[in-house]
Amino acid sequence: MCNFDHVKAKFYRTFNYLCQKNYAGNSELITIELLRSCCLPVLLYAIESLVPRVSYINSLNNCINTAVAKLLRVSFGNNVDFVRQVTGLTTLSILVYERRSRFLSKLHQSSLFRSLMPSFYDRMF
Repeated sequence: MCNFDHVKAKFYRTFNYLCQKNYAGNSELITIELLRSCCLPVLLYAIESLVPRVSYINSLNNCINTAVAKLLRVSFGNNVDFVRQVTGLTTLSILVYERRSRFLSKLHQSSLFRSLMPSFYDRMF
């Protein structure tokens, strides 16, 4: 069982700092791009090494929905989904799947994995 409360707290801390610094005059699109480049890595850090439950991923995805709703002052639901679709903020489940695929691909290509896998396989069977 994983606890992602500290991850959510770090995400909101980063997002609030970003909003505080950019609230004066930057456009919402710039702030969304900063959200993508500064806040999303906080949520996604090392998540490819875990197999989180769907409820955990949905909880983390709700952090992004809350941030978009606060940033653009829109209500939840279709409005946030539309903004995320237009701006390219894909759902977290897709991002986790892509990151896990890249991680496993790189792991499979590593020489250390190739050298350790036969001995691990022999011990297992």
